[in-house]
Amino acid sequence: MKSKILPIAGDASFRTFYRLVLNKTSKIIVLAKKEKYKNLIAYSAINRFLRNNKILTPKLYTHDYSKGIIVIEDFGDLSFYKIILKKKNKLSIYKKLIDLLIKIQRIKPKSKIKNINRGSHKLKKYSNKYLFRESNLFFELYLPLILSKKKIIKY
Repeated sequence: MKSKILPIAGDASFRTFYRLVLNKTSKIIVLAKKEKYKNLIAYSAINRFLRNNKILTPKLYTHDYSKGIIVIEDFGDLSFYKIILKKKNKLSIYKKLIDLLIKIQRIKPKSKIKNINRGSHKLKKYSNKYLFRESNLFFELYLPLILSKKKIIKY
């Protein structure tokens, strides 16, 4: 049995991601060192909620909350970003993304959703305050990285 674990680029959370390759199949290992509730319990509840509403999300295979680990389905390296780069008709891809967002917005959420610890997670109402806080992450996390790579011209 051949196996290997490869690191994968992450996101803006306190999670790290690894691709576990066993023979010819692969899974994603998600390791949360901080904010385990948000990064594992809440994630699993929202994932289940979306899957129950026919939104494609990775299957959750197993977890060990005490160690901060979940193992999920591997969708591969393909992303919307990579698809958009290759497509000549980018408008059709953007339309699919917008249709997906509309589908998600039309779902009537339950107040509580089951999570991996057999408990329930309460969904918070998405407010303008939360939207602005999330939008500010662009300015706090992403923009400084981009600006630090470009030379700033002083007049």
